Amino acid sequence: MSKRTVCIILGLFLLSYIPATNFFEEPEESFDTAMGDKIERVEISPNPNSITDLGSPVISDGYEITRSEIAESSIGVFTHSGLIPSVYFSEDLSSIREDLALVIIDGETGLWDARMEIMEINGIEIRSTIPPSGYLVQGTDKQLNELKNIESIHSIHDVPAGLLVHPSLYDAPEDQSLVVEITGWKNSDLERQLNVLGDNLEQVTDSWLSDSWSPDLGTFWGEIGTNDISEIIHHPSVSYIAPVPVLKLMNNEARGHMGIDTVESFFITGLNGSGQKIAVGDSGLDDDHGDFTGRIAGLDSVTPGDSSTADPSDGHGTHVACTVLGSGMRSGGTYQGIAPEADLYFQAMEDDDTGALYSIGINSMLNEAYNAGARLHTNSWGSPTGGDYTTSSEDADDRVSTWDQYWQYQGMTVLFAAGNERNDGISSPGTAKNVITVGGHVNRYNGAPDDMYYWSSRGPTDDGRIKPDLVAPGDYVRSCKSQEASSASGSWSNNWYLEYSGTSMATPAAAGAAVLVREYLMEVAARPAPQAALIKALLILGAEDMGVRNIPNNDEGWGRVNLVNTLVPDSDVGIFVDDRSRLSSGQVSDYSFEITRAGEPLKAVLAWSDYPGSSSSSTQLRNDLDLEITNPNGLIYKGNVFTNGQSVTNGQRDSKNNVEVVLIDNAMVGTWNVKVKDTTHGGSSFYQSYSLAVRGVNVNDLDPDPTFVSDSFDLSVPIPQVNEEVEFSISLINQGAGSIPELSVLAAVNSITISTKTLSLSPGEYAELTWNWTPTQDGDNIISFYIDPNDDVEEVSESNNQYIETVIVSVPGVRVTSENPTMLIEGTTDSSTTWSLDLTNTALFETNASIVVSEPVRMQDGVEFDWFSSFSNNTFNLMPAESAEVDLSVIHPAPPEPGLYRMIVTGTDIENQIQSEFEIYLEVPLLSNADILIPPGQIKVNPLVSTPLQIQVKNEGNGPQTYDIELVSPSGWSLGLDTMGSFAGSSHGSTGSLDKGETRIIDISINPPGAMIPAGTIFSGAVSIHSRVSSDSWFEDLTMVVENVDVVTLTPTSDGIEREVSADDTLEWDINFNNQGNRDLELTAYVLSTPNGWSITGTQNSFTVIAGEQFILPISLNGNGLAKSGELQIRFVTDDGFTIDWNRTIDVISGAIPSINFFQVALPDGTSASTPLGVDSHPVGGIGFDLLWKVSNSGTMTWRPNVSMDLPDEDWQYSCSSDPTIMVDSTVTVICNVVIPLTAEAGSEPSISLILEGEGITSENTISLYVETVSKVSWTIVGQYASPQGFDSQLQLELQNIGNSDISEILQIDAPNGWNELILDSQFVNLRPGETRSVLIGYNPSKSSDGMITVSLSNSDQIEDSTIEVEIDVLSNGKSEEIDLTNILLIILIVILLACGLGLVIFVRKGGEIQSLIPEKVAQSIAPQEEEEESSGVPCWICSADIIIGQAWACLECGARYHMDGQVSGCSIIERGNCLHCDAGIEQLTEV
Repeated sequence: MSKRTVCIILGLFLLSYIPATNFFEEPEESFDTAMGDKIERVEISPNPNSITDLGSPVISDGYEITRSEIAESSIGVFTHSGLIPSVYFSEDLSSIREDLALVIIDGETGLWDARMEIMEINGIEIRSTIPPSGYLVQGTDKQLNELKNIESIHSIHDVPAGLLVHPSLYDAPEDQSLVVEITGWKNSDLERQLNVLGDNLEQVTDSWLSDSWSPDLGTFWGEIGTNDISEIIHHPSVSYIAPVPVLKLMNNEARGHMGIDTVESFFITGLNGSGQKIAVGDSGLDDDHGDFTGRIAGLDSVTPGDSSTADPSDGHGTHVACTVLGSGMRSGGTYQGIAPEADLYFQAMEDDDTGALYSIGINSMLNEAYNAGARLHTNSWGSPTGGDYTTSSEDADDRVSTWDQYWQYQGMTVLFAAGNERNDGISSPGTAKNVITVGGHVNRYNGAPDDMYYWSSRGPTDDGRIKPDLVAPGDYVRSCKSQEASSASGSWSNNWYLEYSGTSMATPAAAGAAVLVREYLMEVAARPAPQAALIKALLILGAEDMGVRNIPNNDEGWGRVNLVNTLVPDSDVGIFVDDRSRLSSGQVSDYSFEITRAGEPLKAVLAWSDYPGSSSSSTQLRNDLDLEITNPNGLIYKGNVFTNGQSVTNGQRDSKNNVEVVLIDNAMVGTWNVKVKDTTHGGSSFYQSYSLAVRGVNVNDLDPDPTFVSDSFDLSVPIPQVNEEVEFSISLINQGAGSIPELSVLAAVNSITISTKTLSLSPGEYAELTWNWTPTQDGDNIISFYIDPNDDVEEVSESNNQYIETVIVSVPGVRVTSENPTMLIEGTTDSSTTWSLDLTNTALFETNASIVVSEPVRMQDGVEFDWFSSFSNNTFNLMPAESAEVDLSVIHPAPPEPGLYRMIVTGTDIENQIQSEFEIYLEVPLLSNADILIPPGQIKVNPLVSTPLQIQVKNEGNGPQTYDIELVSPSGWSLGLDTMGSFAGSSHGSTGSLDKGETRIIDISINPPGAMIPAGTIFSGAVSIHSRVSSDSWFEDLTMVVENVDVVTLTPTSDGIEREVSADDTLEWDINFNNQGNRDLELTAYVLSTPNGWSITGTQNSFTVIAGEQFILPISLNGNGLAKSGELQIRFVTDDGFTIDWNRTIDVISGAIPSINFFQVALPDGTSASTPLGVDSHPVGGIGFDLLWKVSNSGTMTWRPNVSMDLPDEDWQYSCSSDPTIMVDSTVTVICNVVIPLTAEAGSEPSISLILEGEGITSENTISLYVETVSKVSWTIVGQYASPQGFDSQLQLELQNIGNSDISEILQIDAPNGWNELILDSQFVNLRPGETRSVLIGYNPSKSSDGMITVSLSNSDQIEDSTIEVEIDVLSNGKSEEIDLTNILLIILIVILLACGLGLVIFVRKGGEIQSLIPEKVAQSIAPQEEEEESSGVPCWICSADIIIGQAWACLECGARYHMDGQVSGCSIIERGNCLHCDAGIEQLTEV
C-alpha cells in the first residue's frame, strides 16, 4: 500500500494552445472575450519527490575507443600521407603557416593521454582538436620539431594558412575592401591571447585594419583590403579571419506569413519565475511599459557608440522580453508572460540611428549578464550562416561549458532562435552545441500543434548535428508593444500589445519554460544551481514528438516543449536526475534501477556542455560521451539510434551530438542498467561534467513491489477436460527496491478459493507458484490470483496485485500442437515454409476431425496477407487419444517483408463440434540480397593516371538496410571509393541506407602504379558487398585492360623555322621518333602541305617505332629556284587513328634587295630642293607638288613592286608614276604628286611614306613636310535691300575663313560721305579654319546718287580676299537739290554773323568787355554749359561702366573693351596685365 503523500500543492500553467474559429471575421473588440472563454487552465500539484537524485553512480576507469587515424578539417581530410583537400584556394592561402602543425594521434592511444604527452613540451600549445585523431599545435620551429619524439604521434603535417580563413574569403575579389573579424587564439583556459610567439594581435590589427574596434577581448572588427588577407593570416597571433557577422532579428521575415495559429500564454499557478533572473539580448526595451514594473534588475546598452536602451524601431525587444516575463498589467492579466515574476536583465543591441543590430560580442554579453546574476539568457537574433559553426558559436559554447563545471561555477542556460531561413540552415550562434536552439511550431488552424511553423529554420548544422533542439509556439504571439516604436505593426495590435510571428517569438516562450524548470529544480526539488545541461535535458525529456513519430529530425529536433512531462509525471512514473557527476578520459558511469510495471515508456536523456569546437574542424564534438541502456534481457540501446520515433537495438554510436536520448515505448519489468562513457576526450579540460535525466515507472523506489510476471501463467494441458486433473502455475517478481519476508498469494477459480501460498521475495527476485485443480464444469473458467490479499505489506503500488486468466475446459475435442510452432526464413530465395503439426484426439472415444488455417497477419501492423496454404491431409478419423501428423505448407513471396507473421490453426472435432486453436508463427528477419551492376566487358584503365569507374548496388533484400563495400585491388594498383568511404580513396565504405529495391551509384577511382605497362595487359580486381544483418557477401570481378598510351616525342621538334633559305636550296632533316608509350606504332606519313616550288622525299613508306625505342626518319626538301616561303606540314598516322604532326616554316630569301632614297621636291612655282624640308613650306591645295625618290636594286633578281603611299588621313591625295620594274644593279625614279588639304594644320610637320611592295619584299621611305600657312577668306552677300535716300538701310554679309590658319582681325567699313555707315554686330573677327560669321552693315544714303560700300579686314595685305566692295543703288526722294530761298536766307545770315564777329574783335582790341554788351540774365542763359557725354552702351570688362568710343582699349583676341588708364579710378587693364575674358596679354590690346 502506498503511503506517499503530496506535500506541496502548486499549480502549473503551461504553454497551451487555443484553436481559433472564424479568425478573419472576428471583430477586434470581442477578441479578448472570445479568447478568455476558450482558455483551459491545467492545475498540477508538484511533488517534491517527483524529481529525485539518481545518486552517485559507480564510476570505473577505462580506455577511450579506437579511432580512425585521420583528422577531418574544414578544408579536407588529413591522413598519414598528407592533406586530401575538399576545397581549393589561391596560392597565397595554400602557403604554410610556419608556427603550426597538424599531428595525427595513434588510434589506440587516448586523445587525453596524447594531449598530456604533447603538453610536456615546454611552451607548446594545442590550439584545437581536429576529430577523430588530430590536434592543431602551435609553437616555435624547435618546439614543433620535438613532436617527432612522441610515440603516440604517427604523422606531422604542415598547415595551409587557408585553414584559418572563412570559406567565403577563399575567392574574394582582388583590390576590394571588406569588413572582417580577426580573432586571436584561446588558451587551455578558454581565454583569448593577445601575445603569441612574440607577435601582438593588437599591433597586427592596428597595422592592417581601418576603423578597427574590439567588441571583445582578442576579437577585432575593421576594414581590410582583400589583397592583404594572405599576409594577415600568417601572423602567429591570428587564429581566424571571417566576415563580420550580420546580426538579424528572427521575426522580420515571418510577419508576412499569416494564417497559422496564435499563441496565448498559459501560466503555472504558484510557479511563476520568482527568484529567477533571466537576461534578454535584443533591440531595446520600453522599460516604463508597465508590464515590467519593479522587476528590471539591469538595463544596459551593448551597442558600441550608442548608450540608448530605447526600443524605437519595431519594438522587437520589448515584445520578446514581455513574452518571457511580462506581468500582463496593461491587459488585466490577459497577456501575461510565461514567468511573470522573474527578474529581467536587458541588453540593448540596436543602433537607434540605423536600426541595425550590433553587439560587444557573445563572450562579453554572456559574461556581463552572468556577473549581473542572470542564470538564463535568451536571444531572438542571429546571423544567417547556412548552419555554419562560427566564432560566435564557439564563444557561446565556451561560456556555457565553463559555467557547467559545477565544482567551480553555477550553470547558465543560453537559448538562441533557430532563425527564419527555412531550408537555408540554422543561424549562428544557434549552431552552438551547448545552447538550446529553438524552432517554431504552429498553434492555430489545421495542423496545430503538430505542424512546423513554415519559415522556421531547419537543421542540421554543417557538421550534421541535430538542430533545433526543441520547438515552441512561434506564430501570432501576442505580447507587449513598445510605446516608442515607430514601425510596430503586427498582425493585430491595440495600444499596449501586438502580435508578431517567428522563431523570435518561440525562443522567449521556451526561455520562460526554462525559467520555470530552474525554479522548480531549486525550490521544489531542492537542487541548487542546476547545470545548463540539466535544464536542457529536462526540456528534451518532456518534449513531445509532433505528428508522425520520427524524432529526432531536422525540423523539430527532439519535439515540442511539454512542461507536464518535464516536471510532474503521472501516477507511479518518476523522474530522476544527476548533474553532479563528471568523467575523465575513458571512464564509465553506471546506474541501475528497477522498472516495476510494464506498459509505460522509459526515456533517458544525456546532455553535456562540451568543450568548444573550432572553425578549423569539420566535426565540432570534442569530448564524446556515449549513452547505453541495457534492458533486463541484455539487449543494448544506444543513444540516438532511433527508428520511427523510438530507440532500437544495434546501430552505431553517435559521434556528432552532445545530446543523446534513449526512448523505449514499453519498458519491460526488471533491472535496467544505464552507462555513460567518456569514449573520446579531445578537449583540454581533465573532466567533462554531464547531466542525466531518466523518466520511468518507480525508478529507484525503496519499497517492495511484488507483481505477477506478464504472460507467466501456465497450464499443464492446453485445453483441460472436465474431471481431468491439471496443474497451473504463475510467476511473481519483486520489482521494488525492498525485500518481503512473508508474502501471501491466493488462487481462486470462479471465485472459489483453491488455496493461499506464502513465500519471501528479495528485490528483483522471481518465484513460481503451482496449484492443482480438477475442473468440474466445461466452458470458461476464471482463475484469479491475489497478492497480499489481507493488505499486510506496504508496497510501492497496489494496482498490480491481481492477475486473472480465463481457461476453457473442454469436454471431448481435439488439440493441435507442434514442436516448432515458429519457423524462421533464412534466405531471400525461400518462397515456401512448412510446419509439422500434430492433431490429437483429447477424448477417450473415437471421433472424426478436420483442420484449417487462417490467413497470415503481420503482428506489428495487423496487415493480413492472402498467401496460398495447404495441408498434407485435412480430414481425419482419430481413435481415443490418437495423434495424427499433418504438414502445413504456405507459399509466400521470396522473401516477405520483415516481421513476425501469425496464423491460427484450428482443429475441429466434427462429431462434437468442438474447436481447438493453435497459433503458429513465421518469423521473417531483415534479409540481405545485393545485386552488383558493373559495366559490361573489360574496363579500360590508364597506367599513368586515375581512371573513374561507376558501379551500381541494388538492394534486393526485403527491407531497408546498409551494405558494406570492399574493393580488392590487383598488385600495384589501388581501387578507392570517391565518396562512400571514410575518406576519399578508401577501399572500404558503405552504401548508406538503401530502401528495398533502391539502387545506389558507387563512384570508384582506379589508381594505377604509375609505370608504363604494355597496352592490353589484363589485371583482375573485385568489388565485394557485405551484408550488415547477416554473413552474406556478394562479389563481382573487375577485369581491367590497360588502354593504349601513345606518347611520342620528335626531334627536331615541330613548329620550328628554317630561316634565310635560298629558293634553290636542299633542306634535310633526320626526324627522331622516341616512342615513350606502351605499344609499337606503325606510322604512315601524309604530307598535308608544302610551300610553292618545293618537293619532298623520304615520306613514301610506312615505318614502325618499337615501344621504348627510337626510330630515325630522313626526309629532304628541294627548291626549284623559284620556291616560295610557306608551311611544310606532315602528319604521321596509325591504322587506329593516332596522329602526330610535324610542321616546319620555310623562310625563303628573295633575290631582290631594294633601297629607297629621297631625291627631290618640286613646287608649282618652280622652286625645288634635294631634301623634303629644303623649301620654305609645302603648298596647300591646288595642283599639289611633286616628290621624287630614287629606288635601287642591289640583289640578284629583277623586282616589280607596287607603289603606294601612307598619308596622314583620307583628305590627303596622291598620284604616283606607274609601278616600276627595277633590274639588277639599276636605279629608277618614282614620282608622286601630293595635294595637301586645307584641313591640314598650318605650320604642322606631318609624316608621309612611300611604300614599295612585291614578291614578298616590302620597302618604304618616310619623310616630313612643312604645311604652308594660308590666310584667306570669302565674302557672300546674304541680304541686300532697297536703299531709299534719307532712310536707314542694312547690308548683310557672310564671312568665312577658307584658309588653314586662325584669323583675328578688326572689321573696317568705308562708304560715301554722309551715309553714316556703321557695323551693327561685333567689329572683331575671330575665325578658326572653316568657321563662318555674319556681318551686318547699317547706313543712310544722304543723296540720291549711287555709292560704293567697302568692307575689309584690318590687315588686308596679309589675308587673301580680305576686302569686298558692294555697289548700292540709292532711290531718290524726288526733291530738287538746287539753291532755293531757304538757302539764300542762310547765306545772308552767315554774312551778318561774320560782320558782327568782326565788329566784336575790333571792340575788344580797343579795350571793351563783351559782357558789358550783354544783359546779365541773357549772359547767364547763354553761358557755356558742360556737355554730357552720350553713353556708348559698351561695358568695360573690369568695372562694367560704359567705355568712351575712341578712347578705349579693345582685345584683339576676343574683342573685350576696357577703359584707358585714368578714366575710372581703380580701373586699369594695364596693371592687371591680361584680358579678363580670354587671358590674352596686354600686347594684344588696341585703341578703339
